[in-house]
Order: sequence, then C-alpha cells, then structure tokens
Amino acid sequence: MRLKGEVLKQVRRKRGLSQTALAEGICTQATISLMEKQNRIPKMNILTSLCARLDIPVDRIIENDDVSMTVFFDQISLMLVNHDFEGARKKLNRVKVKKLQNDFDKQHYYYLLGMLQVASDQVDDAIFNFELILTQFFSTTSANIYLAMTTVGMALAYEKRGDTEKALQFVGRAIHLIDDKQLNGGKRQWIILYHEISGLYYRLGQYRRAISMAGRGIKICREEQTLFLLGGLYMTRGQAQAKLDQGDVAQESLTVALSIYKIMEDDTAQETLSQELSQLVE
Repeated sequence: MRLKGEVLKQVRRKRGLSQTALAEGICTQATISLMEKQNRIPKMNILTSLCARLDIPVDRIIENDDVSMTVFFDQISLMLVNHDFEGARKKLNRVKVKKLQNDFDKQHYYYLLGMLQVASDQVDDAIFNFELILTQFFSTTSANIYLAMTTVGMALAYEKRGDTEKALQFVGRAIHLIDDKQLNGGKRQWIILYHEISGLYYRLGQYRRAISMAGRGIKICREEQTLFLLGGLYMTRGQAQAKLDQGDVAQESLTVALSIYKIMEDDTAQETLSQELSQLVE
C-alpha cells in the first residue's frame, strides 16, 4: 500500500485548504505534512476522515491491491439503499471479520450487518451489533459519521420492534450528535443519513421533523448536483407536508419527486407518486 502524497497536496490546495485546516479535528498538521512530503500512511480512521473532508474516495490517494475495505463496503451500502438485500448479504458474507485490520472497517462491517438484520426483521441481532459498535469502537474515533449512522440504526431497529419511544429517543440522540459534534463523512453518507432520519420521522408521525431533515438532505444534493436519493427526500418531504395539510407545497415537492423518478425510470415510485398527487388535487 502506497500513499500518493503529491496527489493529496494537489487536492487539498484545489479545495482551498491549508494543512492546518484539513487536519482540524482529525489529526495534527504534522501528520498532513508527513503524508504529503514522505507519503506516510496514517491510521485508517484518520485517512478516511481526511478523504471525507476532501470529498474524495480513499483510492484517489492510495495505491493498493486491497485499499482497506472502504470501496467494498460502499458497494454494499449502495445495494442496501437500492433494497438489494440478497446481493448485499452475499457480498457481506465474503468478509472475513477476523482479518479486518482497523476499527473503521469493523465499524463499517457491523453497521452494514446490523442494517441487513433490521431489513430482515432480525431486530435483536441488529441491536446487539449496533451496541457493539457504540460501546467498543468510538473511544478514540467519536468524530466518525458512523457514530450517528449507527445511532439511527438503533432507532430503526426499535421502530421494527414497535417501540416508538425508544426509536424517537435514538433518532433524537443522532440529531444531537450531528448538531453538536464535527462528524466526518462523505457526501453520500450524509445524504443516506438524512434520508433514513427523514423517513423514520415520517413513519413515526413526526411530520415537521421529517420535513426539516429531508430539507437537509436536499440541500446537500443540490450543492453536489446529484440525484442520489433526491427523489426519496422530496417524496418524504411532500408526504409529510400533505399530512400537515400544506397542499400547495406538498404538490410541488411530490411533483419534483415524480420528475426525478421518471429520470431514474423507477416505475413503482412513479405509480405511488401519481396516486398521491391525484388525491391532493381531488
């Protein structure tokens, strides 16, 4: 495994960041200097946090036949987003847990395993794995976005169990972490996080909070000029607005969502949205 320090320096400068600014809250300025000048590889949680701040994949600055497990795990994350649970399960089963070399990869693995278990109604197992992450892997890396994502995972597990009070407790804790800590994560991770939170709030009847959290995700999508989960965010916002009898803005949000799903060629979502829009017009 080799670090491409010169590439790191070029990306950092392109982002308009000094070494000190890039390092803030993650590592020391000296660590950045060693990375750029001597191709020194830091701990994996530092490396992934720096790449998240620069909004680049790890393999942009690392040459390696097995660049940790980040790219592999990101593929599984996308499968989960697309509800390809069987594909995600098969891919995750290929991971040899004992061979994972750093805490970040272990966090990522157990988070994905927990989310798969939530999807398949293995709630107790999911809660066990989420608790494992929260109690064992965040003593020194608490600025990692997986702290918030795992906390939301706990909320989803308790929702599946039918415990609304605990679900709201955990999702509230996740919002507190997001607002009070400088969590490091890639843009897609943030979009996934707000997508999960807004959907959860909607299903729990917290419509104003659902609108607010969907708005955060939409803002990131606009800034990044990406359609990734944008249709789902607009759909959740529109549905929540409709529940609050905000007919005009609900129709606008749902119409945007429908347009996005037409681009994505998602027939199921289009049918659902068309029906909801018809009900609003009636």
